[in-house]
Amino acid sequence: MKKFILSMATAALLFCSCGDVYRTYETYEIVKPGTDMYVDYIVAKGADWHVSGTAGQQGCYVYQEYRFDDKITEEVMNGGAVLVYLVDSEDRDNILPYVHNFEIGRNIILENIRYEVERGILTIVVTWDDFEIYSIDEDMQFKVCILSPGKK
Repeated sequence: MKKFILSMATAALLFCSCGDVYRTYETYEIVKPGTDMYVDYIVAKGADWHVSGTAGQQGCYVYQEYRFDDKITEEVMNGGAVLVYLVDSEDRDNILPYVHNFEIGRNIILENIRYEVERGILTIVVTWDDFEIYSIDEDMQFKVCILSPGKK
């Protein structure tokens, strides 16, 4: 009986979703047949962080901006993607946002590393769950992948 119910549920899922997936895939292939990818590595220097907001108050964070004028174009903003990875000390790529914790005395603080994109500009943003400003002494390396939609 369990096998019958499982097979019926599987069949229902297949019939409900196959048409939509096929149409979406077909439309994507017709409109944008290829993708160009640009990859670069940037280093956020420990001493170069700018502060936005007031320490201890909601909305406070630190950031660094990077210019990609000829890479993050209007086409990328409308039909492409920008992906950013934190490259850790073991050369592993960790997709952003990346949240981890650290200890200060008896307190555990969550650190959130994320990014924002606008035309020509990539901004790396670091926030902490208590909205305080903590020293970032070490440089951080990031891998930036910019995907441009293919030509029509």
